[in-house]
Amino acid sequence: MGFFSPLRDQPQRIYTLTPGADGTGMFLRNLERIVPGVFCYGHHHNDWSWYRLKKEADDDLDGFGYYKVYSPTNCAWITDNQLTYASDRLGFHISVDSRGEDGIFPWPDEEESGTDEDLATMAEYGRHIVDGMVEDGIVKPFVTKLLTDYQARGVYWAATRPWSKLVYPCGAGKTLTAILASLTCEGTKVVVCPAKARRVWWDQVQQYTTLDPYRVVPVGQLRKRDRTLEQYLDETENSKRFLVVGMQLLADKVELLTKLRPRVLVIDEIHQLGQSKRWKPIFTPEGEVEFEKRKTAASERAGSKVTRETQAVAAMDVSRIGTLQRRIGLTATPLADGRPRRLWAPLDLLSPGGFSMGYGAFADRYCDAVEGSFGGRDDKGSSNVQELKDRCRYLLHEVTHTESHGQLPATRVQVVYLDAQDQCRPAAFMREMRRLDKITMSTGSAEDKERSVEIRLQEAASRKRKYVVDEVVEGLRGGGKVVLFTARRQDAEDWSSFVGKAMEREAKKGFFDGKLPDLWWGHGGISERDRGDMVAAFREHPGPCVLIGTGQAFGESVDGLQTADLAIFSMLPWRPGDFEQWKGRFDRLGGRATLLKVIVARGTYDEQIAGVLADKIVPITEFLAAEQYEGLGNKLLGIEDRERVRMEIISALFPD
Repeated sequence: MGFFSPLRDQPQRIYTLTPGADGTGMFLRNLERIVPGVFCYGHHHNDWSWYRLKKEADDDLDGFGYYKVYSPTNCAWITDNQLTYASDRLGFHISVDSRGEDGIFPWPDEEESGTDEDLATMAEYGRHIVDGMVEDGIVKPFVTKLLTDYQARGVYWAATRPWSKLVYPCGAGKTLTAILASLTCEGTKVVVCPAKARRVWWDQVQQYTTLDPYRVVPVGQLRKRDRTLEQYLDETENSKRFLVVGMQLLADKVELLTKLRPRVLVIDEIHQLGQSKRWKPIFTPEGEVEFEKRKTAASERAGSKVTRETQAVAAMDVSRIGTLQRRIGLTATPLADGRPRRLWAPLDLLSPGGFSMGYGAFADRYCDAVEGSFGGRDDKGSSNVQELKDRCRYLLHEVTHTESHGQLPATRVQVVYLDAQDQCRPAAFMREMRRLDKITMSTGSAEDKERSVEIRLQEAASRKRKYVVDEVVEGLRGGGKVVLFTARRQDAEDWSSFVGKAMEREAKKGFFDGKLPDLWWGHGGISERDRGDMVAAFREHPGPCVLIGTGQAFGESVDGLQTADLAIFSMLPWRPGDFEQWKGRFDRLGGRATLLKVIVARGTYDEQIAGVLADKIVPITEFLAAEQYEGLGNKLLGIEDRERVRMEIISALFPD
């Protein structure tokens, strides 16, 4: 068998062992099982080849002239302890070499002395790095004043290691941090992000740097005046290329990205690719690993469509491009369900092979994996959590909500409950509601219940029409910038019509100096490019102006709404996590103090849904008020558990 180091150019510690008593080979094979990410090989004098001990028969494990152990830096301290202890019993000699370990250290523990000094030094070094890029004309001068201390630390952290994971709350400025960190490495930069975030990255690279970035968009969205990707590559030097690729296009671009030989890979919202059940690893005889889509019922129904499975496989392939020198992962949700099983895939994207070549060893060690009652493996548990936490400290930079938002403008949240006398009385919905009630009572199906809920939510939205429109107009009269969020496409269209007619009436009365305020509206059915143009126009507009849209289209991975003076949620989402994401559009760097109003119509299903969500949000708020629980918020919000919350709401509205 040929020898292959799965860790490539990652920081690692290499141990050479000269055998003593029999049992050395068996010990090393167990070591690889106990410490995921460690790779153990034996060298045979007979054929001058290397053999992976994990794959050798028991009788062959002690027939080697010497052994090599490759340990990632993140677990070298465990490997050191294990080898030192075993050498006394087995009598083997150890020599140690390191590769790329200079300057690699774990994130300072809060309980360690000198932590504050360490953090201050890292911030100073980070600012020095940015100052150098300003002097070189790569970064615009105003960025140095905008940069916070925790962002400066993030720049230094990501710039001094081949892998890093930046965990920042929504709106804390992780995009700027990643852009600056990526610029410290020569060569092509590639950003992989959700489709709706492409415009954000493209805008911010232009806003903060002198580079000319390129958004890779579907062919159908290219306009005649737009450059093609081929034209961009021909016109741009390799060192100045900055490509932004949506996750849904990644599967078709793997071959192209490989040919571009990128040096930096940034994966935004990396938690979205973090399920090991979306692919299966296939190991080659040389020790390499390839990935293919795991067939599931959902992926089979999707046919040739781009699924989460194909996106995850493509991300794995891209993360293993041999020219990459730096991988940066970004997320505000590091552990959505509180279980270590969600961590392996993001960790392996950033550090291929550094936490085990396959998921099985990781699950055994850190997920308390056991045989399931009905076959398969139950990996929902946790084990050796402190060890895993200590290993993650080598690449994880987490900023707490308290630290980041202490430097952000405060967003005030006001919940307005409309009594019956303040509501419109839309009679048009009553007939349809009665019809659906009869169907639901006869069938009892979840689908019919959901349709019944939807029509009642439409009725609730209609009841709030006059109040919401009056609030928008009042904000515009004062020259303000207003955002109106709703939950459905039809609502976005309806609200834009109502608000537009109200502005016309006000203009006839002499308001707005006879000129109607600018109005934009959109939803998921409008192209990502057009929505991005709306947000950009809103961000730069001095006011008055109003943007109306669905929270699904504008409430996540969007930067620019923080310049709003007033934000109105005319309809609550069904998930607490969505509410936090929508709210996060206004708690962002570079923003102003936004008044956020949530409008609830009493006596409607709107009020009942608000009650269900409040039961989930209130305890979370209490947890977040305690500093020691910092970081648990998103875990408790149930961000990935959309269907469960949805069914809870339906069950609450239709009790048995």
